Order: sequence, then C-alpha cells, then structure tokens
Amino acid sequence: MTYTFNTFIRRTSRAVTVASLAGTILGSAMTGAAQAQETVVVAVSPLGADSNLYWTTTGAFILPSLQTLVGQDPETGKYDNSQLAESWEHNEDFTSWTFRLHPEARFNDDWGPVTSADVVHSFNLHIGDDAKLSGISNFREIEVTAVDEHTVRFDMPSPEPNFLFSHAGRGSLAIYSKAQFDAEGIEGYETAPAGSGPFKYVGRETGQSITFSTIADHWSGVAPEFDAIEFRWVSEPSTRLAMLSAGEAHAVTLPRDLQDDAVEAGQTVLVSSEGAMQTTMLFTGQFLNPEAEENRDARTYAWADKRIREAMNRALDRDAILEALYGEGVRKLPVYTMDPRFPGYSEELEARFEEAYGYDPERVAELLEEAGYPDNFENPKIPLVVTSLAGNPEFAQMAELVQAYFDVAGIQTEMREQDWATGNTAIRGFSADFVTPMRNAPVRPSALGVQIFFTSEASPHLDVGDPELNRLGAALVAETDPQKRDATLEHMFTRIFDSYAHLPMATVPASVVVNSDLVEGWTFPGSTSSGLSHFELIDLK
Repeated sequence: MTYTFNTFIRRTSRAVTVASLAGTILGSAMTGAAQAQETVVVAVSPLGADSNLYWTTTGAFILPSLQTLVGQDPETGKYDNSQLAESWEHNEDFTSWTFRLHPEARFNDDWGPVTSADVVHSFNLHIGDDAKLSGISNFREIEVTAVDEHTVRFDMPSPEPNFLFSHAGRGSLAIYSKAQFDAEGIEGYETAPAGSGPFKYVGRETGQSITFSTIADHWSGVAPEFDAIEFRWVSEPSTRLAMLSAGEAHAVTLPRDLQDDAVEAGQTVLVSSEGAMQTTMLFTGQFLNPEAEENRDARTYAWADKRIREAMNRALDRDAILEALYGEGVRKLPVYTMDPRFPGYSEELEARFEEAYGYDPERVAELLEEAGYPDNFENPKIPLVVTSLAGNPEFAQMAELVQAYFDVAGIQTEMREQDWATGNTAIRGFSADFVTPMRNAPVRPSALGVQIFFTSEASPHLDVGDPELNRLGAALVAETDPQKRDATLEHMFTRIFDSYAHLPMATVPASVVVNSDLVEGWTFPGSTSSGLSHFELIDLK
C-alpha cells in the first residue's frame, strides 16, 4: 500500500533580512509589539534535558530547525508529507517500510541535500548507548538501508502497523546532517546543529533559552512571518504570565487557574485542533506480578492490593479535579491509552466508568475496612510525586489535588517533590516506589500506548507485572489482522479497567495563552510530546 498526500504546505517565501540577528535577539531593548515583528518569544516550563543532541533528551522538544520524516496536518493531525518524506509504503505484514525523500530537501548552512545516508547516520546516533528517547528501544531491533540516494528502507523483526507515529510528531528520529558530522564531529552538533527545517539554530543559553532565525527561501516554501523565535525556559507560571502581560512573551503555557486570570486580563487561550494528550496517575512497580516479592518490594506497596487501588480511584471527584486543572472541553478517561480514534476502543468501558470509578466516599470507607487499611499494611503511606514537565504545567496541581482527596478519605500519603528527570531515572532503574503523574503525549495509537505503559513489550520499566496483560501484549506484537488486533486491544483495556491498574484522568487538548495584542492565531494539532508544534504558523497581528 502506498501513501501519497497532496497537502504539503507551500507558501511564497518572503525575503527576510537576518543580518545581525544574534544581536537583535539577545541584546535588543525593544519590547512589546515592536519586538513582535522581529522575534517571537515563547515561554514554557524548563525541559527535562537541555541539549542539542536530540537523542539524549526524553523527546519533549524537537528543535524547530530539525525535521522528522513524517509530518502532520495542523488541523486534522493526519500524517502528511510536510517533513522530509515525500511518500512511503509498507509490505503486506508491516515488517518493511520504505520512505522516499523530497529530492529538493536541503540542510541549512550549505551542508548539502538531505539523502538516505543522512537518515541512516541519524538512525545510528539515535540508537546509541546515550539515547534516552522514549520508545527508542524498539528502534534497536530495526535494520535500516539506504536503497538509493533518496530512498531508505526500515526492516523490523515483527509487524509495526503504527510505524508512522514514530516518524511524525512523536519524533523518535530527527534527521541530522552526516556531512556536518564528518567535518565537525559531535562537537558540531553540540555547537550548532544544521537542520533542514524552516528555522536555523542561532544559539542556546543553557537552562534559560534557545533561539532560531527563520530561513529565507526555504526548500519547502514555508515562510514564517517573523524573523526569529526564542524559547525561554521559565519555571514559575506566574512569571510566565507576567511576561505575557508585559509583552515580553507572545505565547506561554500556564496552568488552568492562571489561564483564567490571563483571559480576564484580555489575553487569549488557543487550543490544539485535536486531543493532544492523556493524563493519569500511574502506579509504579510490578505490583501485579505474583512473584515480584521474590525480586523486588512491589508486593509490599499498599496499591498492590486491588481493594486499595479501587478505593484510591473512588476517592477522587474527577469532575471537580478536571475542572480545576483543565476547565471545560476535557473528557474523563476510562482507560489510559484508550482513545476513540484508534482500534480497541470500548464503548462498554466508557459506559461503565461512573459505576466502577465514580466518586463514592462510602464505598471507599468500605473498601479500606475490608482491606484492613492501614493496620494490615507494613507501609501504608502512598508516596505521590509532585513534579513539572514541559507542556504539562498542571502536573504539580494534579498531585496536590489527588493528595487532598486521599487525605479526606483516610488514605495516608507522602508528597515527594522531584524534577521529571529524577523520577524518570528512578522508573527506568526499577527503583520507583511512588505514584506519579504521567502523560501519553502525543496520544499514541492504542497498540503502542498500552504496550508502553502496562506491559513488558515496549518499556519493561513500566510493566505492571500482570502475566495476562503480558501474554496479550505478546500476541498483539505478532498479529497483523485488524479485527484480531482490535479484539486483543479491547481485552487488554478491559483487563486494566477491571483490575484498577491505574488512576485514569483525562484526554485534553494542548493549550497555550497568547498576547492578544501581538498574536492573531496559531493552528497546531497537539501532535508532539509538548503539544506545541507548527511554530511557522504563528500568525502575528
């Protein structure tokens, strides 16, 4: 089957003078609307990793100067050829995918055309020992071949029906210039990685900001209507709001309560055209593994008892929590990673959610008494992680709200403040003994999501230890029949639902607050890990 799209964005390039740009960006005293025509400023939470080597980050932020193979339509989120692949095809059982590159694609700074050799080179960098990208372990099983100068083929040991997801907004593979690497080595990438996107890397102030200029006459025809874009890492949401109000930032991410303040002050909230992420509070440890006590402490966790997991779920007034976190427009999520856009979606679980997971303090008391909580538990305290993550300013509040409801219900908790990288390191090191906010962003195809967050197939460190889920996951990997895959996925979601294997929260769009005096609009599909993308479409007044 061959996919070819005609939605590739082509716009008339405009001449842009970028001389003396660095001085303009870093040293200009201009503020407000006058500055808006020169440099767009986007203020977001600090990243978990601050590096120009994309594969060494968790993948939350793809440098706008770099490109992936597959693009996504800004309005529908559907895969398109607005990035480096002009078209693609797969064999019948999805074990071989072939991509054909745009022949006119070129790297910035005269590093030459983008070829299949650049894709192979970048692939090998991304699967190295220093790679930290989520899901990259699957790539290590793949063989990549440069068929000709503009054709590259990926061969894998098992079917990958959702392979495009890895090459689109999820960004498991960003394409770097092999010519630059051959001339400058890794130092060249660290100093100024040449990309092929409509933006050019200018510079980074570690822990503070990163800046890009726009490319005049970009090979794709894309032409941003501003000269540069600067991303500032700002921890305090109130500081980001102040920057927005003062005209020092054109767009910022804010938690819900501050979004309301911004709207009252006349600013505008823009949301992604599609659901951008799912959120949950995820139990860690292989608490469903009947043999876990032999090699880990997972069976000593309070949430190893199903009655406690059900009580924790029923202790939460999700309507109130989600209204406080996200406001209107979000959907309660019956099962984390299940989405009506993808196979395996169960209307039955959607219908049963209130009955099985609805806010019910009386039932919570009954369940805790039946379990003998807290006296029957050696360690009754449940640690909740308070953390922040780029694109998810609500995470800290989510943990605090959950803690408040647990406290009212009589469930003992312990709040642990830690940065995202620390928590992620603990999870990957199998030493995480806490409940943590987690996101599925961008919303993965169901088969990928359920494998990553609940089984040993894709990300073993997140395996909940359920033998039946792992059996179904293994069967799903080998199955290519669409109807059988759908049935297996629904079975997995039902298993997760009935075992109360997590604390599902919501499906939400990505949101960004823009200065109404400076920004007219911005269409983005919420398809990347941070929710933000398509920066070239920021429309200034």
